[in-house]
Amino acid sequence: MKDQNLSRESDFSTTCLSMVRIPRRPSAQEGCQSRTTGGRMDPRYEAFTIADSTWYEPLDRCDDLSSRFSLATREIPDGWSRDHQGVWEFLSPDDTTVLPEQGWKIHVSATPATAEETIEASWKICRRLALPWKFLRSRHIVSAMNTKYANRATSGKTVTVYPRTADELRLALAELDGELHGRPGPYVLSDHRWNQGPVSVRYGAFTLLWCELPDGTRVPALRGPEGRLEPDHRRPFFTTPEWADVPDFLKQRLSSGGGGHGEGTLDGYRVRKALHFSNAGGIYLAEDARGRNVVLKEARPHAGLDAQGRDAVERLRNEESMLKHLAHLPFVPRMYRAFSAWEHHYLAMEYVEGETINAWLGREYPLTRHRPTAEARAEFAALAVRRMERVEECVAAIHETGVAFGDLHHRNILVRPDGTVTLIDFELAMPLDSVRTAALGAPGFTDPTIADPRDADLYALGCCQLAALVPLTVLTHRNPAAVSSLIEQATAAFPSLPPGFVRRMLGRLALSPALRPFLPGADGTALAILPAPSVSALLHGIDRAAAPHRTDRLFPGDVSGHRPGTSLGLAYGTPGVLLAQRAAGTAPSDEHVDWLVSAARRAPVDGPKGLYDGLAGTAWMLHKLGHPAAADLVDRLLTAPLPTSPSLFGGLTGIAHLLLDVGLKDEGTGLAARVRERMGEQGVLDRPGLMHGWSGPSVLFARCAMSTGDVAWAEAAEQAVRHDLRHARELDGMLQMHSSNRLLPYLAEGSGGVALAAMALPAAQAASIGSDALVVGALRAGAVQVVVQGGLFNGRSGLAYVLSHALVRLPDWRGELEAHLRALALHLAPFDGAQVLHGDQLVRLSTDLATGSAGAIIALKAAQTPGSRLLPGVHPTHG
Repeated sequence: MKDQNLSRESDFSTTCLSMVRIPRRPSAQEGCQSRTTGGRMDPRYEAFTIADSTWYEPLDRCDDLSSRFSLATREIPDGWSRDHQGVWEFLSPDDTTVLPEQGWKIHVSATPATAEETIEASWKICRRLALPWKFLRSRHIVSAMNTKYANRATSGKTVTVYPRTADELRLALAELDGELHGRPGPYVLSDHRWNQGPVSVRYGAFTLLWCELPDGTRVPALRGPEGRLEPDHRRPFFTTPEWADVPDFLKQRLSSGGGGHGEGTLDGYRVRKALHFSNAGGIYLAEDARGRNVVLKEARPHAGLDAQGRDAVERLRNEESMLKHLAHLPFVPRMYRAFSAWEHHYLAMEYVEGETINAWLGREYPLTRHRPTAEARAEFAALAVRRMERVEECVAAIHETGVAFGDLHHRNILVRPDGTVTLIDFELAMPLDSVRTAALGAPGFTDPTIADPRDADLYALGCCQLAALVPLTVLTHRNPAAVSSLIEQATAAFPSLPPGFVRRMLGRLALSPALRPFLPGADGTALAILPAPSVSALLHGIDRAAAPHRTDRLFPGDVSGHRPGTSLGLAYGTPGVLLAQRAAGTAPSDEHVDWLVSAARRAPVDGPKGLYDGLAGTAWMLHKLGHPAAADLVDRLLTAPLPTSPSLFGGLTGIAHLLLDVGLKDEGTGLAARVRERMGEQGVLDRPGLMHGWSGPSVLFARCAMSTGDVAWAEAAEQAVRHDLRHARELDGMLQMHSSNRLLPYLAEGSGGVALAAMALPAAQAASIGSDALVVGALRAGAVQVVVQGGLFNGRSGLAYVLSHALVRLPDWRGELEAHLRALALHLAPFDGAQVLHGDQLVRLSTDLATGSAGAIIALKAAQTPGSRLLPGVHPTHG
């Protein structure tokens, strides 16, 4: 099995993001995390898809009024105060002094069915003991926080209690355990369970503090014994900082262990490695007593809930039943036995040699290479057809037994070394005569309106066939008309496809009522033509999406824009959208500028300060608008602690550009000197590209060289590019950067950004580094037919921006630029009579600069005037 596991493979969707054929099989370290096309969404995004069907929104904005717990809505007694904290209701005694920054806190878990009773019991105890505490506000939220791909480290927590002293901790644990002992609730993986639960304990932050990692990422923090902030690691297993003060009564409990099965063995199976984790449990490669490789699939009780409220154990039992029913079929893994260890449930199954369709596509898909030959495309198409026809046979055989598979997508199809296929993951299988409900499903392979299990399988099969040729079926969910373009691209790129194969694929796709009107007619002509990308339509979409009544954000964007303070940065916040409007010749509205000024005044002192992630982005935008508040914000930045990271995105490089732009040359050059001193530090800016690598500082150094005439700055600019080039990988003339366990060609992270830095070098340094060849290699990596995401930072818009800038010196690449701009139509979705770009992960829309419509506008405007310098910090001077 190259992977029966669902995460170890080189996943296809991210290989489309990587756009390179790796010259050998990717190792586990080079495999990439799933984006949307391979059947699993980045788990960071799931919580932001629950509250709204169009935008990424925080969970607290969901409509859960009908399931609110009584305590969330009724009056609380005198002497107590209530504070709404997102999805949490915080209750504290009025005479409570300020909470400690950190300490031992108590968590109580519950199921959706038991949560109300658990909250009331906890309230009774906390009220009597006068303890500050909080609880989730509704049954809907309890369910959402415990879904299959919810955060494993925090899932299950329904109540949190904040004892302020060791005595309060001991008393609260005893009383809560005495009242709630043994009640059902998920095991909180980050905690030490108290007796049999659902009470647990963990050392952590009481108030939200932030610190920087070496790469500049801001993470929640604890204060160490010397007063320095350090990461508050919230891992899916119990840990305690070495310096934490552990009360004596707790030391005895912690030293006795407990709270999980032992490492290394499970009921006689020797575990060799963990293959995949979700909140539902893990998948492990193990060895039985006979030395035979087996796969162990784990299910956690009360965890990993689906839309029907079923937990992982219920689905595992269903899989056990289905594997027994289908045991006579050669493409179904054999089930050896079911067992329990500690309180978790397991299936021991056959380990199947081979690789997933997803992994195979990630290695062999030709449209992520620059100008693949007709022979390469025909060879790939023939093999894709053979493999999909074998999947057809498997689905037909399963249906003959009266069962529907229920979860068909590329990650659940294994190809054995002999070319035969095996299906894995039968937890959603069901009888054909049942009614299908959309409990779980892979984006791009399901239609929730199809209730017949047989038809749902056949539709998923059609999606598998199309996604093997063009891996963007997820885009049809919000824009069904896109299916015409996908089919047209597939048949044009692979003209050798057998007509019968295409006909069967279309018939299965037609099972979706949404897609049916947009499928090609009998004469083979498409019924729908996607509208071309339009700056005016994108501007209209941004305007229609604005929400000036909100204080958390003005324009909808990526999930990163919901982190505190990021609405002030260029990447995910309001300034980036205003930048795009100005680039398009549209003056931002006074209302929106006023919103930004007010948001900056409310910004917390410890918020992000960077150009693209925080306050410097707002200062830069207001300066460009000639707003008087800009000067005050610059003063705030100069008098506050600055970031330690030297990056362009959130660090000193971006702030130095701001200072130079507002005329503070000495201060800006001084920051640049501090950045230069950091070159060569281990673990600093090791994500090559403009935003998180040394290419961003290289552009700053080139700017300093232009303004000072000092050759030392020019030499530093060259050295910085060389630091990023340590991560370079070349294949068939394509140059990419190995970063974040992927090979990337993008602007923010990847060879596109390095190419922009190389183009910014002074002539002597550009010649020394071979800038022309570097740029051509990066353009080759980016000039491909299939790109999964459309955004500026890590998608098609950014690749177009790099090409636009390169056209000044390489005019022969205009055809590739125009192809990207035409293909950008596929990434757009209709919204309120306008256009909006699909955001990262493709399951919601975005208007921000990094991932959404604002970035697409920048790409379109840059293409109109090649060489335009529209992005601050990306060029030695700003246009």
